[in-house]
Amino acid sequence: MLDRVNRRGFLRVTAMATAMGAVAACGGGPAPTQAPAEPAATTAPAATAAPVETAAKYAESPTLADQVAAGTLPPVAERLPLEPLVVQAVDRPGEYCGDLHRVLTGPTDMGGYTCMMRESFAGWDFRSGSIEVIPNMATGWDVSEDTKVYTFHMRKGMRWSDGEPFTADDLVFWYQDIALNSELTPSFPAWLKVGGEPVVVEKVDDYTVKFTFAAAYGILLEYLAFRGEALMAPKHYLSQFHPTYADADELAAKIKDAGFEHWYELFANRNSYTTNPDLPVLWSWKVETPFPGQRMVSVRNPYYWKVDSNGKQLPYFDRLVNDLAENNEVIMMKTIAGEVDYQYRHMGFANYSLMMENEEGGDYKVLEWIGGPFPCVYVNQSYGDLPVRELLQTTEFRHALSYGINRDEMNDLFWYGLAVPGNPVAGSRDPYWEEGFGTTAIEFNPEKANELLDSIGLDKKDVDGFRLRPDGERLTLLLECYPSEGGVPAIDVFSQVAMYWQELGIDAQAKEIERSLWTQRALANELMMPSYDIAKVLWVIDPVWFVPYGTCYWAMAYAQWATSDGTAGEEPPEDIKQIIQWYEAMRSEGDAAKRLELGRNILRRHHEEVYVIGTCTIDLQPFIKKNDLVNVIEHAVAENRTNHEQISWPWQVWRPA
Repeated sequence: MLDRVNRRGFLRVTAMATAMGAVAACGGGPAPTQAPAEPAATTAPAATAAPVETAAKYAESPTLADQVAAGTLPPVAERLPLEPLVVQAVDRPGEYCGDLHRVLTGPTDMGGYTCMMRESFAGWDFRSGSIEVIPNMATGWDVSEDTKVYTFHMRKGMRWSDGEPFTADDLVFWYQDIALNSELTPSFPAWLKVGGEPVVVEKVDDYTVKFTFAAAYGILLEYLAFRGEALMAPKHYLSQFHPTYADADELAAKIKDAGFEHWYELFANRNSYTTNPDLPVLWSWKVETPFPGQRMVSVRNPYYWKVDSNGKQLPYFDRLVNDLAENNEVIMMKTIAGEVDYQYRHMGFANYSLMMENEEGGDYKVLEWIGGPFPCVYVNQSYGDLPVRELLQTTEFRHALSYGINRDEMNDLFWYGLAVPGNPVAGSRDPYWEEGFGTTAIEFNPEKANELLDSIGLDKKDVDGFRLRPDGERLTLLLECYPSEGGVPAIDVFSQVAMYWQELGIDAQAKEIERSLWTQRALANELMMPSYDIAKVLWVIDPVWFVPYGTCYWAMAYAQWATSDGTAGEEPPEDIKQIIQWYEAMRSEGDAAKRLELGRNILRRHHEEVYVIGTCTIDLQPFIKKNDLVNVIEHAVAENRTNHEQISWPWQVWRPA
């Protein structure tokens, strides 16, 4: 195993500084030391379009050809847009094939499904070894010189999976009737607010839409590649569940029949592409049989708008099949038995050796993608118990906890000594990272930890030897996690952390709870120390890890305040409020060098304060690829922000007959 891991030391990937073109080395290489260059142009390159004269040569899956022959589906040339996106394969154009198999743990594991589906005007491309933003649903875009106005050119003739046209009206419907509707969307999406104002979305014509911001917005395209799926709402279908369009009596009957009390509950239910087979979609596959059940089956979208270089409509696979597994152990059994085709979710480093040993028997190859979890403890700065919050907000207390962790021992226990100890302050592949970030209070120094704890009034103990809070109550810390997909059992990692803190005289316990309950409690600001993973790159388009925004596990009440213009949550203290201000300034800053400086201010504050306490991280994510699959990238980034396995474009993956 060590030989295989060490051989990847020469691998390097360039990571793009969002909208800036910065390059950073992977796997412990030097950090970027200069500001990224400004974009040279404000117009996106046009996506490759199929020549008009080849329209008659378009091909389709035999399963769809049968429907065309039966007269139940139009010919493929009529189902494609005038300019379908021509996909240049990772290796070579392919052939149509049957089922692509993955495995998930059920309805609470839908991130493993949505990452394969979600698409937007912009998309990610990693074929060159760099993370690049390219036109996707849009043929291209124009950006004003001040980066306040983005004009997107949609694909004429593009259709939803039910054959209805996809036009600017759908985007305006999302904007006016979903995003601006306070019952459906109590808080306007924070990533589409700049300068304190929501974006204005306007229809220019049927296939042109304009986004206008109150201030400069230099990272919108990256945001769209990550989050833009949310804007794609089929007006022709969803209107029947919206009071602005539906007959009141008919809508009331639908609400009652579905067992809901309010229209917006019914609307949200029908607008879920993971559970509603009737919802038209734009993705490569469309759910046919959702969970619960032994498998979740999705079938090819007959109106999918991409073709290969030979004119074959994509995807190559007829069906995406997600088998149900009760837990990670069952997933691993299915994996080594050869029942998984294309997946890194749940394939953690802890099982790397087991997966390697069974490559031949399972007829698969373990690819080494670049990523992997960074188990860490979020010290909730807005926790509801005020005496506890006062301690959690004390810098010396957080530093003491960090000094109390024996990361070298944990490295040997869980990662064979191959991980890097530290606290999470992005990663060396991120352009905002600086040498030394994440090293505050990471040496194992229980003497220093005890000294700090004593200095802040925690020097008294009860009869059991546990420290007492200043109010006389026993100091109890609760680290809560769920059975994560990261590989090493999360409860084992965080139980080890709790044990170290017990040795400091703190009554610390780790507890594993069901995933949906964990999420519910975290978002309700009920967890003292949510324990989970964290972003290492591209955090600027998913700022919740380092900025109180959205689902910010280390300051949930402050995140609610920040994203509601102060109408919800709690106003944060100045040190955290400044982080919010830095991020707002960064998003609306047109100069790349100044954006870099502001982003580093945020990370530097985390480096100094240690709001999130880390363990160790290893930049290797095992990826299972069946030996007969073609067009899978051998070494790609494994990150949520680049849509996990979708970075290898599953629509162009195929299996020879």
